[in-house]
Parts: sequence; structure tokens; C-alpha cells
Amino acid sequence: MNLEVGKISNELLDKIIFSKIKYHHPDVIVGSGLSEDCSLIDFRDEICVISTDPITATASEIGKLAVIVSGNDVATKGVKPFAIMTTLLIPPSAKISEVKAVVEDIIKICNASDIELIGGHTEVTDAVNRIVVSATSLGKGRKNEVVYGRNVEAGDKLILTKFAGCEGTVILFDEFKGKLSKILDDKDIAEIESLRNSLSVTSEGVAAGKNGAKYMHDVTEGGVLGAAWEVAKKYDLGVNLYETKIPLLNSTKKIADYFDIDALKLISSGVMLIAASGADALKIIEELKAMQINANVAGEFVEGKTELITSEGVVEIKPPESDDLYRALKKGENDDENR
Repeated sequence: MNLEVGKISNELLDKIIFSKIKYHHPDVIVGSGLSEDCSLIDFRDEICVISTDPITATASEIGKLAVIVSGNDVATKGVKPFAIMTTLLIPPSAKISEVKAVVEDIIKICNASDIELIGGHTEVTDAVNRIVVSATSLGKGRKNEVVYGRNVEAGDKLILTKFAGCEGTVILFDEFKGKLSKILDDKDIAEIESLRNSLSVTSEGVAAGKNGAKYMHDVTEGGVLGAAWEVAKKYDLGVNLYETKIPLLNSTKKIADYFDIDALKLISSGVMLIAASGADALKIIEELKAMQINANVAGEFVEGKTELITSEGVVEIKPPESDDLYRALKKGENDDENR
């Protein structure tokens, strides 16, 4: 069986990992599982929140992205990350200046975010052909503050923050800036630069957690459609997702059209899906808008299938496959080779 580039499918993860885990420690409240962004461990009066993530899809700003993406998972539980450990795998061909740049990016974003770099591992190995960063973030919260992810039911609302495809837009622009600059105007490029500074979901995670969020899931590989499917699957429900309610920037549309990909299946760190009751959803959106964070109800939980409601009809949302980012990267690289 050949594997696609990107995250392993949920079905395969369950087959080779989740279904094999038999021992469960009594202090682990939430462990490995589908649609779980992080684990929760009981520490007396507080809950320790832990998550780990690598950065592999881009070579640009990987230190910064590692801190943000790993911390985003912690924020899905309504708490802020306070510490991080990083592992750097460095190919023998790398220059010390490249390593220093990655480390400086990590320390800079940590200092700016009040996150302490508490350890990790740094190694040169021929097992990789470019620098790979993996980060493990830690957060903590009182037991009544943490969003455990329970009791989502039909009729609850699904809030979406910011703009679909935001991380993928930044990655593709950085990877193919020369060719994309020909189809993007100054306004588009300004949009992309604003996206670059909005890939963290810590603020919305903490705010939503204080205002009644039942469950949160940050949108990474598989994009908005993949994340919606995962949330629905977790609760054995369906979701009606409305295409007209999914914010999409013009720059993202242009880049998606250029690479012939679906922006709703594009990696979207910076976007949070938040499940809440109708009344709490309104409260959460009001709070986020006061914080200058774009947010709206993009769908609702239903009994039945997970579907995208479009102007042309209803499309069933399937389990996420390899992110469309990888299709775009491959197409861009092939175009360069054929020149």
C-alpha cells in the first residue's frame, strides 16, 4: 500500500495506532484519538494540556510556524501555551547560518508570546534532506476552565474564525513568490502579509473557552472541509456547512485557481472551528469581533451526513485525504522543471 504525502488518513491512524492502544493511565483524561488536537492530564487542581506537531510542508519560517501550530492545538482546550520543547533534525548539507535562523525564529516568537523554550533536541542526520522542526507545547488550566470537548448535539452551531486556507496561502506565496506575484496585485499581497501575522488561534481559543465553547478544533491539513468532517465524526453527527458562510480572501481564491486546487481543502492554521449552543455562539462571536477577530456561524450540527451547502446544490463532505497544499507544491515544482 502506497502512502500519500501529508497526514496519514484517519482510517489508517485508527487501524495502526488508536485501536492498538490498550493501556490507559487513570490520570490521562483525554489521550490519542480522532479529532483530538492534544491530550489532557489530571494534575490535582489543574489540567495539563500537551500537544506536538512537526513542520514539514515548507522551508520558510519553520521555527515560527512550529511554535504557532503546536500552540494552536493547546488553545483548542481554552488555555494558553506557556512552555515548549523543540526537536530539530538537520541534514548534513545545512549551513550553520540556516540552523541559527530557525532557532532565532523560535526564540523570537516564544519571547513575543510569553512561552518559555524549556528544552528539546538538536541533531544532524542524513535521514532528512532539509531542516525539520517538531514542537511539543504545554498549557495548563483549572479544571473548570478547560474545554474538554463534551455534549455537542444536533442543533449546536459551528463557528469559523478568520479565513479559509490562510496558512496554505502564505506557504504557497512564499514558495512560488516569483510566479504568483504576476497574478496578485498590491492589495492581494497586503492580504497575504496580514494572514502571515494571524496564524495563531490562541486568542480566540481562550476567549471562546471562557464564553461557553463545547469543543474546538484548529483547522490544519485537510482544510475547512476536512476539519468539519472530523468534528462531526467525533460526535457521530453530521454538519451542514454553508459555502457562502465560509470567509475566503481574494488572494486565496487567486492562488487556489492558479494551482487548480480547492481552497476549502487547503491547510488553514489560523482558523478555529468552535462548537457551541446557539446562545453561546452569539456570545462568542460578539467577543471575538470585539477583539478584531473575524468570526461567524458557518454551519450547524445535524443528525445525518456532513454536507457542504452550495448555490449549485448539496455536496457530501468526505473524509480528508492528502491536503491540497501538496498538490499545489507538486504542480509548482513540475512547472519549474518543465521550463
